[in-house]
Amino acid sequence: MSAYKPRVERKFISSYRPRIDGREKAEGRAPYADDVISEGKYPGLLHARALRSPYPRARIKSLDTSKAEKLAGVKAILTYKDPEVASLKPTNAGWTDATDVRTYEEMFWRGFCDRRVLGDYATWAGDEVGVAVAAESVEIAEEALKLVEVEWEVLPFVLDPIAAMQPGAPVIHPDIAEHNVLPPDPLSGPDVFLTKGDVEKGFAEAEVILAVDTAHNNPTQGSLDPWCCLAYWQDDRLTLISNSYAASQTKMHVSQMLELPLHKVRVMGEYVGGQFGRGDTGDQPFFLLTALLAKRAGRPVKFRHTRHDSFHDTRQRVLYHCKVGAKNDGTITALQFKSIGDVGAHADHSVATLKFVPVEICEVMLAPIPHIEMESHPVYTNRIPSSVMRGIGNAQFNFIFGRMIDGLAERLDMDPLELVIKNIGHDWSARPDQSVQAVLGAGAERIGWQEKRHKAGEGPVYEGTKKRGVGFSVHPAWHAEWQEERRGQVQAKISLYPDGTVTLDAPTVETGTGSNTCNVLGCAEALSYLGIGVEDITWVKTMDTDRGMRDCVQTDSAVAFLQSEVMMAAAEELKAKILALAEPVLEVSADKLTISDGKIIGPDRSIGVQELLWQGDLVPLTVMVSRKPNVERTGIPYFASFAEVEVDTATGKVEVLKLVIINDAGTVMYASGAESQQLGGQVMALGEAITEEIVYDPIRGVPLNFNFIDYKMPTMVDMPEMEPVLLEVWRGAGEYGACGIGEGTVTCSPRAIANAVYNAIGVRVDDIPITPQKVLGALGMKI
Repeated sequence: MSAYKPRVERKFISSYRPRIDGREKAEGRAPYADDVISEGKYPGLLHARALRSPYPRARIKSLDTSKAEKLAGVKAILTYKDPEVASLKPTNAGWTDATDVRTYEEMFWRGFCDRRVLGDYATWAGDEVGVAVAAESVEIAEEALKLVEVEWEVLPFVLDPIAAMQPGAPVIHPDIAEHNVLPPDPLSGPDVFLTKGDVEKGFAEAEVILAVDTAHNNPTQGSLDPWCCLAYWQDDRLTLISNSYAASQTKMHVSQMLELPLHKVRVMGEYVGGQFGRGDTGDQPFFLLTALLAKRAGRPVKFRHTRHDSFHDTRQRVLYHCKVGAKNDGTITALQFKSIGDVGAHADHSVATLKFVPVEICEVMLAPIPHIEMESHPVYTNRIPSSVMRGIGNAQFNFIFGRMIDGLAERLDMDPLELVIKNIGHDWSARPDQSVQAVLGAGAERIGWQEKRHKAGEGPVYEGTKKRGVGFSVHPAWHAEWQEERRGQVQAKISLYPDGTVTLDAPTVETGTGSNTCNVLGCAEALSYLGIGVEDITWVKTMDTDRGMRDCVQTDSAVAFLQSEVMMAAAEELKAKILALAEPVLEVSADKLTISDGKIIGPDRSIGVQELLWQGDLVPLTVMVSRKPNVERTGIPYFASFAEVEVDTATGKVEVLKLVIINDAGTVMYASGAESQQLGGQVMALGEAITEEIVYDPIRGVPLNFNFIDYKMPTMVDMPEMEPVLLEVWRGAGEYGACGIGEGTVTCSPRAIANAVYNAIGVRVDDIPITPQKVLGALGMKI
């Protein structure tokens, strides 16, 4: 594997180097919420637990907490009948996707407020309902819940979205979806939500028509840092410490739901141990429960999910159908997509998966195709809520899109690489798209596409029963700066001290992606005229809403460059302040002075920046810049995954031998971090493709593998050879013209693996995960 070489040589940006928090994390000193929220730091700390429904659908007829109240160590109990709970407005957990801050009235899915905080109605086995307890220990709180006498009305349930759409199916949220299908709303649009051209005309012009279907299961994020928060009150002011990565939105959510003025709510956060989309449904009821318990008890209260509780929401299960029409030369004339999405018990951001993301994909990838129609039906079931997971909507769409490309290329007797190059692109670049060509070329070379690819199922046999194949898939990157307009103001503050050191306040909660390192590199690059290095910069790692700055949340993989772009403006303002101070000392107007390598240089003499600052009043020079993202439309780059697999036709086992992950990033902000994102994403992708699946008991409607033993996530020993490839072909707006990569690295690999399986054995498995049972079934073998 050769190291990436940047298009433009810079001093700090694009470099390979250790993370700024690497030693702190390796030595176990990094402050995670669960570690920080302790009895030693918060005397009198109580621990909260909430009742979780044992049934997939049920209503509480009555409950008696008298025995629990008498248990020693129990300090507060809340039930659905208490006025402070019963008065809470219906809500959902997706007021915003964390890109911006939204009020209750402005929330994304105002028409889908299907959650009652600690309500009496459970819609999945695991729903937090009825009663919550704060006690001296977690064990006492759990024992208290066992003592609560609950009379349940157990109701009929439905686990399958197709069954849920049928007449007579149990209606889960009758006030919202009369037949379980979420109705159109102003934000999501109608069922047929995208129409471009005339698909029937496009199909009439086609010489080849193909229809394909895929099924995408619902893996979970698998974050090793479970949801956790602390609430305490000082008089009428609430402080909340959590591992939410959206502190400003959490402040807004709690303020509006508890009807507190914003200045009466303080939210803080430091490191998050990976969130992978979990935090995008951050408007969680447990924040409110914890705050109310703390108020009732008059003591600080900690709420923490167990590993079992961490199975809290998932990637959405989607059934996709695609019909494509094409000319014999490979020109696609029409595309039609239809999908049914298993929303699970609560809608949250599920519609974004099914409608928002495909619309964006159409704009930035399918522009050359004249006739497109997209239709979707989000459906409630009594499963775990399906909402946001890394690569939201993109992973599901790519699985059907890559299937269509592979199948159409086979029908046309055409290399699928050529078919992609011929048909995808956007309106801001010439065609064929240079980024597409570069990404596919790099991947094909490294996987050995020409040498290893053969007709499906007709390759050599190894060890009597094993066959090998290669496959790929390609997708538009996520996100460029112009796609982040909704964020509004992005903020950064730089303080320069007389000794030349710097404090950088670029408010964001670090989730493990390395965006904090990107910020420090961006700051060092912007201040290179001072002659300082990374070691001279301290990043403020605690996000605290009392600082009066709004956080730039690490969603859409955009923080890596958004705040660095702002720092360029901040650095120019700081330079102007330095020159203004130097003007009377050097007796030369500021416009005739320059700064280089820490020296202020005039026509006749110069002075060091530090020497100048030590002469003054020793007040740090501080600049704070708020700037909206650059919305100049520049299109986006592309990325791809290539896979080589070996399939044992006797056992059905699929082994991935090699993955090549190629990202055109525009500008790679931090090479070490970018490659880590490429490689780390493959753990999720491999699990999603082959092993990860939530299994339900169809009779009782309860999940069977809400643990990290039976739910099969890949470990280090399961990972294949991986080769990350970073490119800089496309360029966006701004100083760096970068685009995010972390969100998308999981997207293409499941389809690349599925196509490679088909190339190996000659039969399709288009329902992931690709388990041995499914492979043997596709081969026609009895299981």
